[in-house]
Amino acid sequence: MWPFKRKKAEPAPTPAEARPVRYVERRFAAATNSRLIDWALSYNKINADLEQGYQPLVLRARDLAKNNEFVIGTLRNILRNVLGADGFTLQSKSENRERRPEIERLWREYQSRVGGFVTLDECQSGRDFDALVLRTLVIDGEVFIHRVFDPESRFGYRYEVVDSLEIDPLYTVEDVGNGEKIVMGVRIDARGREVAYYLRRSQCEHYMSGDREEIPASEIYHIYRKEFADQTRGISLLAGVVLDLNQLDAYKEAEVVHARIQACSMAIWEWNGQSTGDLLDEVDDKGEFIREMKPGIFPVAPKGYTAKQLANNSPNNQFGTFWKNMLRGIANALGISYNKAAGDYEAVNYSSLREATLEDRSTFEELQRFFVENWKDFQFRDFVRALAMNEVIKVAEMNDCTRHRFFGRRFPWVDPAKEIAAKQTELNLLLTDPISELEARGIDPDEHIDRLVEWREKLSARGIPLPAATAAELPPPETEDQEQPEEDNTDA
Repeated sequence: MWPFKRKKAEPAPTPAEARPVRYVERRFAAATNSRLIDWALSYNKINADLEQGYQPLVLRARDLAKNNEFVIGTLRNILRNVLGADGFTLQSKSENRERRPEIERLWREYQSRVGGFVTLDECQSGRDFDALVLRTLVIDGEVFIHRVFDPESRFGYRYEVVDSLEIDPLYTVEDVGNGEKIVMGVRIDARGREVAYYLRRSQCEHYMSGDREEIPASEIYHIYRKEFADQTRGISLLAGVVLDLNQLDAYKEAEVVHARIQACSMAIWEWNGQSTGDLLDEVDDKGEFIREMKPGIFPVAPKGYTAKQLANNSPNNQFGTFWKNMLRGIANALGISYNKAAGDYEAVNYSSLREATLEDRSTFEELQRFFVENWKDFQFRDFVRALAMNEVIKVAEMNDCTRHRFFGRRFPWVDPAKEIAAKQTELNLLLTDPISELEARGIDPDEHIDRLVEWREKLSARGIPLPAATAAELPPPETEDQEQPEEDNTDA
């Protein structure tokens, strides 16, 4: 007999005897609330949030651009690397190669400061106006460029930057008919396209004090990054760091004052119990008296008082570390490396500096592309249209003349010897070509070849031999004695 007895199964419980089911609510941990989480959220759409905070945000960003050394340096860094010393260079892509140099020459004349053709006030060159546009875009988060046709100018259109705060940010109307609405001074149709702008340009030096004027969208270039759905106005690049920078300014001021107090060897006068004293007659309404202390000067103790020096251990030993850590986070939010933004190259090596440089280049090149697509391409189309209206080119040639490409500031190699060798390897493996490499450096291939031929002719005319590598790559120059092939006049 089997030694183990099988236990009989217990009967299933009836529904009345069943245990109650416990439901556990599952949700994202990031969405939970607790006594340790104090997170105020806005349930408004982006335009409602912008309308409430647009003016103070822009004014605070402008204040930092005027008074904060970190923001001032960052703005100059952006202008220096995005525009460079010469601004954007035009390369004509017209199918008529003979027309290309003429278009580029006219563009350089148009952008020059001598003619004053670009701006409405005739006071800026094309590069200087681009710097104003870029600076406004970074600080305000958007820029409004007013386009005005000047019949007396051979290049047609002139431009001016409209103050972002003059496009009335408080003017909002939910429904103006035909599915259109006005959001923060911008009239939008049912498809979300900008139709008009409402400008309040006062004759005095105060915002929101002039009469409201409607300007059609065809006369305004509104440039900004759309970071949220249905966003109508731009958001300052400094929006995420404004408060941190303001707190750092206050902290630095406190540390500086603290250090000055220590440098002055300040003290207090402590009454030693005598009934009379030299300072008793100088007590104010609160029973206090104050003596000004200056560096290197410490007066003789008045009668009846004893000097008690204030102990001061400033500046704080942790000031530099704290300051650096804060600026690292701010620089990261702005998309640039801390070392370049703060000018701090202490404790860096070649590898880390090279990595930071490459990241900065990516940021600047992306900003160059955005600037060209949203401003320079439109400006060039206006330029070609004006040439056609003034009969410099034919109307039928407009489409061909608008073929172009802009080059921003190019960046030198970090390690020229290694990177040139790597490019040579790519050329040998047919992974790239000389035209692409020249264009990537902002050089017109046709112009580059013409200059090489010109250089060879100059050396040949003076009897100077070319380097062996150069001579092998260039074709032999033509001479007057070289026989020309005879034309075949035989009838077909």
